[in-house]
Amino acid sequence: MLSQKNLSQFMNRKSIGILTYYWPPSGGSGVQRWLRFSDHLVELGWEVHVFTFKNPKYDIIDKKSGDIINPEIVVNKIKGFEPSKFLKSMFGNKSNKPLKPSIIRELFFFPDSRRFLVGPTYRFIKKYFLENNLNHLITTGPPHSMHQVGLKLKIDIKIKWVSDFRDPWSNFFQNKLLNQLESTHKKHEREEKRILKNADAIFTTSKNLKDKFDKINHRCHYVPSGFGNIISSKPYKKFRILYSGTMKPIQNPSNLWCVLADLINSHEDFEKRVEIVLIGNIDNDILNSEEFKRIKKREIKSPVSKNEIDNEIEISELLVVCSVNLNDSNDIIPGKFFHYLSSGKKILGISNNGSDLEKIIIETQSGRSFGYDNYDDLKNYIYESFKNYLDKKSINKNPPSKYMSLNIAKKIEQIIINL
Repeated sequence: MLSQKNLSQFMNRKSIGILTYYWPPSGGSGVQRWLRFSDHLVELGWEVHVFTFKNPKYDIIDKKSGDIINPEIVVNKIKGFEPSKFLKSMFGNKSNKPLKPSIIRELFFFPDSRRFLVGPTYRFIKKYFLENNLNHLITTGPPHSMHQVGLKLKIDIKIKWVSDFRDPWSNFFQNKLLNQLESTHKKHEREEKRILKNADAIFTTSKNLKDKFDKINHRCHYVPSGFGNIISSKPYKKFRILYSGTMKPIQNPSNLWCVLADLINSHEDFEKRVEIVLIGNIDNDILNSEEFKRIKKREIKSPVSKNEIDNEIEISELLVVCSVNLNDSNDIIPGKFFHYLSSGKKILGISNNGSDLEKIIIETQSGRSFGYDNYDDLKNYIYESFKNYLDKKSINKNPPSKYMSLNIAKKIEQIIINL
């Protein structure tokens, strides 16, 4: 039997589980959110238990990302089946298959291709929570099937559960592109609503999405991803324009390529001094587009580690971030924005007018955002930035402290305590 002192310590114990599919060695900006928050929660006195997977399928690998995992975080890796290799072997890129992979996924893999991880993950975490007397769980998606685990545990063992949406669900642009049947859209909406209604708290990475979810559950909180370290600036011989991260056709800033090509062709000084670098998985449809091919001076690099991206940012002048060129998809702030923000350098956003990305660029005074169809203003801004670079008038701003991940983690702590 616990003594009064030990009982008091047990009742005041700050412990939490975090279920995330993306964890080192996963690369990209998505993994950084809970990698940093987990670290800060440990700093704030929390006992953190991470649940992830033994053989995940990551598009980007960053072998160095594991170096910054706080050693006090308990990492559990769960074994489960994923159909990714099966789908690739069955369909690949061959055009003579009777059904496209997207149709197979829509018909058989709801809500996403990680659906087969839900059962073993639920059983593992249930046993682990009961054996270790844990009571709080955060599930983060995508993949949104992770939230189904939280819901099952909430119903079964009455845990306190936070559902973290790094991206929208039913309105997620990838779902719009993959799912062609109206019945599938309705199914996603119903499941999303069930998750929202039952969660003890909901986190979103954009204010627009928070406002939408607030109509279903008022315990919704805007929790931006923020940034960890401050990136310094180093002088460089060129006017460097940098894009880093994945770029899908739905993000293709065609006008940007046209603007850069026209500036190179019409201004000799710009042509001599500009350096255009893209780092990451850039879709071949973009690389092979007529607009992109017009640019004579550009360099394409494969994905690199976060530390290497930091070095690339240090010597760059303009940092490009693209949202999604779809109607009613304004509620996404790419995690890459906060990575850029930590440098205090100019951010060049390409997004729909009125998007959350545009609003946060305005709020932080970190640069300018332009619509996908805006040519003239975009051209003027880039050339004006170039002239400021030549005249040594470029100014790096101090990143706003409210977006430091430690300060955001303190907000997360208060939300969890008050559940």
